[in-house]
Amino acid sequence: MARKNFGLKNFFLSFALVIIAIYVFQNFKSPADFMVAENGILEDVIKAEGIVVKDENVYSATLDGSVLYYFEEGTKIKEGQLIADINTDVDSVEVNKQIAEIQSAIDNRENSEQVLSQENFTAYQNELQISILNNELQNMYSIVEQMTNNDFYSGKYDEYSISQLNEMKNNLSNSVSTHKVPYYSDRAGIITYKTDGLEDDYKFENVMDMTPSSTVRREYSFKDKRETVQKDESFYKIIRNFEYYIIVTVNNEKARLFEENKYIKVRILSDGEQHIVWGFIKKINYGSEESVLVLYFDDYFYKVYDKRYVNIELITAAYEGLKIKNEALIELNGMKGVYVKDASNIIKFFPVEIQGSNEEYSIVFPGDYIGINERNIITIGEKRYPTIKIFDKVILEPDKVYEGQIAD
Repeated sequence: MARKNFGLKNFFLSFALVIIAIYVFQNFKSPADFMVAENGILEDVIKAEGIVVKDENVYSATLDGSVLYYFEEGTKIKEGQLIADINTDVDSVEVNKQIAEIQSAIDNRENSEQVLSQENFTAYQNELQISILNNELQNMYSIVEQMTNNDFYSGKYDEYSISQLNEMKNNLSNSVSTHKVPYYSDRAGIITYKTDGLEDDYKFENVMDMTPSSTVRREYSFKDKRETVQKDESFYKIIRNFEYYIIVTVNNEKARLFEENKYIKVRILSDGEQHIVWGFIKKINYGSEESVLVLYFDDYFYKVYDKRYVNIELITAAYEGLKIKNEALIELNGMKGVYVKDASNIIKFFPVEIQGSNEEYSIVFPGDYIGINERNIITIGEKRYPTIKIFDKVILEPDKVYEGQIAD
């Protein structure tokens, strides 16, 4: 009998310990984390690398020497301004040739039927002799025809006025004795001494014909301002600063999100900064798997004029509302929603209407206003429900709480 009473006592003692353990676990477990609901914005973006295509002309040295520059990097210049002087100790053959070219342009401008000047005739004669010695008969015939038409050198100086040509000629004539060769701007724009060797690969006039194969990233050699240059080495360029293009290659599925002749919001990431600028989709060139978006811009040029490749984000949609973490979402009674801890520490479930999401956050509709001190309302199916509001304490661990629970 004593053993029986002892066993019964053990049973009741064990049962009491289990009840106490359950009570302790339910009431003394760590409280669930929460976040405060705030207004926010989420975007649907397509990240890509863009190719900056500019209306740019590259200028090369006609001889070896040291350079004296007259403008700072990125300065806006006018047509006909002195850009740089090359100081050299070499003989004057190249300079005299340039003088002959300019004189030819002046002669053609003043009177197309005028007899060749002695300087031009000498220049033609030299070119002709070189062609004969090299047995370049086709080039020889071309020179003779040009001598007849008196237009051997005029084309490259078409952008200059007669007064500018005369000034250039006089300066070159002086340079024969001073060993200083001047370089003038033949267009207005932005002066830059940064070249990458890709200027001929990405021509402004060919931008509409770019295909996915032509947008493959190319290796390039970036050069900045140099104190000395060699003959035929590029050492500055002038970029028209009114318009430019950014070429973006995306897969065909993403390309179908866009339309030609529509504006698109673009975020340009450059030098640790980011800026929003509106681009215009001029053309979409479709390929078998990828497509090329030709985006036109007339703003923000000062930030990309010296860039060839830039990281960009194409913003296809933006959502604004209450921002919550995805881990807070739970489904209850067939509705997506969150648990909220109210001012009385009571846990309540509120359905939400999700407008947009990314990997971490969702933007939910704040609901329709119905009155002061009332929660806004959302509609699910044919029913209307109160939803969350700004500054609500949204539970981040919904599996640790339940409707009606009194939280610590």
